[in-house]
Amino acid sequence: MSSTSSWIKAAIFDMDGTLFISPFNWKRIKEKLGVKGGLILDHLHSLPPEEKREKFILLEKMEREAVSKGKPAPEAERILSLLKERGLKLGVLTNNSRVLAEEILSRFPVEFDALITRDEGIWKPYPEAVERALDGLETTPEQTVYVGDNRLDIEAALPFKFAKILIINGSPQLRREYGKRVIFLNSFPEILGEIFPGEMLN
Repeated sequence: MSSTSSWIKAAIFDMDGTLFISPFNWKRIKEKLGVKGGLILDHLHSLPPEEKREKFILLEKMEREAVSKGKPAPEAERILSLLKERGLKLGVLTNNSRVLAEEILSRFPVEFDALITRDEGIWKPYPEAVERALDGLETTPEQTVYVGDNRLDIEAALPFKFAKILIINGSPQLRREYGKRVIFLNSFPEILGEIFPGEMLN
């Protein structure tokens, strides 16, 4: 069995849409929160304190509703276990809350080495969030693979010299825009072959 490239020591994963698939209706969520453009978290943090508190409660309610209908991505549990067995450190960087993230990640059969959520006061796509995840894993971008599923993940990862940026099920538009800068995958199990070249999940 071949081994991973010697310089890859860790992997940072997005959670919602990558590790865990939930039926989030982001258009509806933005409408309910009064977000007319830009990032949800940027908008909520710009509000007066009382309105901010109320909107975060509403956001968390809608997030929990979606997550209650979700499940781990196909083969994600198995792939994570294999990566962990091979000695990789595993981190999660999510714009979700810590409480909900911990509940979701407790369903996986591995212990994550770092978890960065919006409760740290930083979030994607801002570089401080990625830097915090790298610090938590005690690694460098060059030694790390970043795995996500959407534009926020790409924008968060591109300023760093990651060993690889892997985007699962990216839209045709994202593939046109970033096809030369990131690697697009069609399913979670393909991650294995990108980290351990030549290997496939049996």
